[in-house]
Amino acid sequence: MFDTLHRADGISLFDKGAAIGTAFSVIGASVGFVLEWGPIFWGLIGAAVGFIVGFLIDYIIIKVIHKRKRVIKGKKSEVVLVIECSNELVEKVESLLWENLALGVAKVGEER
Repeated sequence: MFDTLHRADGISLFDKGAAIGTAFSVIGASVGFVLEWGPIFWGLIGAAVGFIVGFLIDYIIIKVIHKRKRVIKGKKSEVVLVIECSNELVEKVESLLWENLALGVAKVGEER
């Protein structure tokens, strides 16, 4: 839903919702002085409606309009990892690399 320190892909569904929620909250509180429930309730209602509207705008833009995968511009970095281990651990190391989304895994022949 939003980017964190450990998992950031550059896409956050929270930003527009927070901004539009704040704007709708101010408008709701201003109009609430005239309405029956008062400015506090209408401010909270405006914040909730604004957040949902902003979230839906982001969701539609990201999921519907940008269907294709994002292309990284410029240089692409890759890391080559060489692991030396015993024959008993080869399967475990290989499965561990695949579980952590390695782009490719190769085994070098045994030394004799």
